[in-house]
This record gives sequence, C-alpha cells and structure tokens, in this order.
Amino acid sequence: MSTFAYLLTVSLYLLLFYGCYVLLLRRNTFFGLNRAYLLGSIGLSLVLPFVKLPATLSDTLPTGVITLPAFVVNSGGHSGATYALTVTQWLWLFYGLGVLIMLVRMIIHLRAVMHLINRGNAERKPNYTLVRLTNNVTPSFSFGTYLVLNQADSNSEPDALLRHEEAHIRQCHTTDVLFLEIIQTIFWFNPILVFYKKSLQEVHEFLADRAVLQTPQPDYPRQLVAYALNVTPAALTTSFASKSTLKQRIIMLQKPASHRRALFGYALVLPLAAGLLMCTQSDRDQPQSAVITPENATRKSVKVEGEIFTVVEQQPAFPGGMAKLGEYLGANLKYPAAAEKANVEGKVYLNFVVTKTGEITDVQLLKGIGFGADEEAIRVLSQMPNWIPGRQNGKAVNTRYNIPIWFQLDEETKDAAFKQLGPPPPPPPPPGENGKESTFFSVPTDDETIQRSFAHFIVDDKEVAFQEFQKYDKAAIVEASSSDQTIRIATR
Repeated sequence: MSTFAYLLTVSLYLLLFYGCYVLLLRRNTFFGLNRAYLLGSIGLSLVLPFVKLPATLSDTLPTGVITLPAFVVNSGGHSGATYALTVTQWLWLFYGLGVLIMLVRMIIHLRAVMHLINRGNAERKPNYTLVRLTNNVTPSFSFGTYLVLNQADSNSEPDALLRHEEAHIRQCHTTDVLFLEIIQTIFWFNPILVFYKKSLQEVHEFLADRAVLQTPQPDYPRQLVAYALNVTPAALTTSFASKSTLKQRIIMLQKPASHRRALFGYALVLPLAAGLLMCTQSDRDQPQSAVITPENATRKSVKVEGEIFTVVEQQPAFPGGMAKLGEYLGANLKYPAAAEKANVEGKVYLNFVVTKTGEITDVQLLKGIGFGADEEAIRVLSQMPNWIPGRQNGKAVNTRYNIPIWFQLDEETKDAAFKQLGPPPPPPPPPGENGKESTFFSVPTDDETIQRSFAHFIVDDKEVAFQEFQKYDKAAIVEASSSDQTIRIATR
C-alpha cells in the first residue's frame, strides 16, 4: 500500500468511527468508555490498513502445478527521468508543507503554555505543581502536572475548581490532547480530527465534573455559569468553565446514568469496522482469476481437447530451453509507464496451458499488481511461440503451467523523483546489444566471461563458489539475471 493510499484509508476509518460515536455513543454517560473509544478508534484507524485478510494465493503458488522460475522485468532506469515535478511529487510537496505548518503551530502553542507556566510562582503539592499567576488575563487551567491559577483564583482558591483541575491531572488528559495534536499534524488535511479533539476535550470535562460531584455540590452548575462569563479559552488547554462546552456539561450533570443496554452501541462498531476493512483491501492484495478477454488477447484462443495434466513425465519446453525463454521475456516485456511513474513493483502470477500441439492458451491472471503490469504480462505470454509439448506415456498431452513475473524497478528509477537530474541520458541500445538493458539474455558459454559477468552462482537454490559452479553443465542454466548479477542452475 502506498503512503497516500494509507493516509486516505486511515481518514476513511476515522470518519466511520467518529460517525458511529456521534450517532450511537455521544449521549451516553459512560464517559470513561467514550474516552477509550475515541482514543482507541484513532489507534485502530492507524493499524487496520496494515491488516491483510487471508487469501487463497500466497507468494508460493499452489502445489501440483508445474511452476517456472520467477522472471524479472526491470524498468530500465531511463524512462522515469523527467525535468519537471510529477503530480506525485507536487502532492508530496503540498502534504509536507501542511505537516510543517502544523508542526510549527504545535510548537508555538507548547512554547506559549510553558512560557506562561514559567512566569508564575510554582509551589509543589503532593500530586501536582501549583502555579500562581500575577494576572487575570489567562483563565485557570491544568497542563501536564501543572495546575495554573490566575491571580483572582489564586487568592480565593475555589475548592470546586481545584478538584476539577486536579482530576484532569490525575487522569492524564493532557496526554490525550497532545496525542491528538500529533495525529492532526500528520493528517492535517482531515477535518474530522477537529471534531475528534473537541469531543475528547468535552469528555475530559465530563470526567472531571464527575470527580468533583463525588462530594455533593448543589451549586456546581451555577459556579460553572458564573465562571464562564468572564473567561476565554487558551491554546492547548481547557479552562475550568468554557462557553463552548458549558451547555453540554450542565445537561450531562443533570442527566441520569445511561442504561446498560446502551453498551451494545459499542459492539455495533465492530461489524461496521470489519465491513470497511474488507472494502479497503487493495485489489492487489486479493486473489484474482482473470482469463484473457478480447480486449487484451492478441491471438485466438485455442480449444483444449482432452485432459489437462499438471504433472507429466516429460515437461513442455520453450524452443531453445529456459535461457531462450528468459531471452524472449526480457526482449518483449516492457515496464508499464503507469507502474513506473507510481513506483509500483511486485510479482504477477500467471497460469497457462501448453496444448498437445504446443500452442499457448487459457492464460489466466492469478494475482497481479495493477498499473498495467498484469495486462503487459498477459500480452507477452499470449504471444509466445509454440512450445515443445509435454509427454505422458510417450504421447503429447496438454500441460498447465504457473509462472511468476517480477516487475522490479531499478534503483535509478526509484531515486529519480528525489535527484537533481542532469542532461537527458542517451536512448537505450536495442535489446540484446547490452545485457544490462534486459534482465535475461543469452548466457556466455566460456567460464571466463561467466565469472566476469556474474557475482552470485546458485545451484539448486544454494549459493556456491565459482569453482564448484564450473563442475556443472552450462546447458542446465535456468536463469540469468543482470539486475542482481545472479546465475542459476537446477540439477533436479
């Protein structure tokens, strides 16, 4: 999943969870659960996009079907070079600018609060630090372990206010607010987080009010109204009585406790989240089965007569062997421009049938990566020349094959968006003139050239020294890759 897709998916989850809160939970008096829900739903929104539902196809293709070695298609490195910013780069620039602005804003607010605290006279208490200000401009508030009183409140020290703010400190409400600030910095483009923060601060006030009312306070609502008429809110803090939350706080103070059946509202969120999880699974993460259609087929489908074998005594063979098959794929497979531009890479799993006459048919997509790579792989496989058919009991038979094709970006292409490019590179030489232009090519037959061209020598999936590699027949070579300087031999 790309970063932008992740950010958008998280935003969808946040919208769903907050919508459920407003519709089902906001009016409940389970304030502790509401606080846990708001914070937990944000955490779940951050994690759920990484959850992958079980699929029937993994990176190891199903057993029982002949599977060819993975063929690698490189981007070539030159086609992604541009001199103007791409749309993706502009989006990253715009997003980064927003994050920077929000980060600077948060730092300014933090500095302002700490500067205000440092200007007061601090007095250490058992559970907090009491700070007495020398002005009445700022309303009394709590932040972290600091309980800050303005001059008027410092002289009178109202019991309800002290107990209210001490509840904020004891329940670590400042941590919640700072967490929301960080999330807002990352997801600054998502306005739902503004409502998340407002609702969370509202729940904080309900919890603090409940702590005060553990000892009966008949005139507590009147104190809130009187205090709210003379104060204004401060950045990153919530004063003892804010006009924005006053009405709802008084309503909640008078509201009877919610019935236990209201707890079912929290359980209803789970199936909704599961449904959204299924909807946001990337198509590339889901198993696919796509038979060639008239739009992407390039030759007429062949009718398969008789049984299709998955295991045969004599396997079908590409004319010239595996090296020639690699050479054919390397010369014909092109990295799709859309995939290269979006920096998409991965394996495309395909399935096809070699008929008893050697023709290629029934090409199917088992799992793809999108962005044109699936169609390109299907196109090239469907155009393959006739194979030498497989044989069972001496007779030519239909045989089904699996083949993974790995679309892999060159490092130059990956870094192109972040480099200051010089003059445009010369056009690439035709395939075959330079082995580096195609991952697969004709393998040299002399040992000196092989040792000079490759750094890794794999025999039966085990890396060996070149001296050990020399003992094997060069005709057994099944794969040669210039992208990782690897040559493979299979002896079994």
